[in-house]
Amino acid sequence: MDPAAPFDISVHDPSPQLRELHMSFTSEFQQLAIDERLEALRTYVESLIKQSATLEDESSQRGVMTIIQITEQLLPHIQSDSLPLNETLIVEMGEAAEGSSLEELLGQVN
Repeated sequence: MDPAAPFDISVHDPSPQLRELHMSFTSEFQQLAIDERLEALRTYVESLIKQSATLEDESSQRGVMTIIQITEQLLPHIQSDSLPLNETLIVEMGEAAEGSSLEELLGQVN
């Protein structure tokens, strides 16, 4: 059984040149102690790595790898408890984030 995602992800296109990932931590994740949050994120990353190995579509693999990289970048901020978990994180993807791969990713990662 795959672990629960620690955050909800949505894709927004505020302009033709800009694509954003909006990430909101789940209330369940917010209620965990710091060490439990770290373990949940590590477990989530491990599950994404396993999932990416089974994907045949290159754009889906890139999307999963993007979420893995973002999640790994969050680890030190979770560990130091310096990230407000009740706020939505916005990751600007720019023009390089084309088309459907991120939408496809949302169906596979959440």
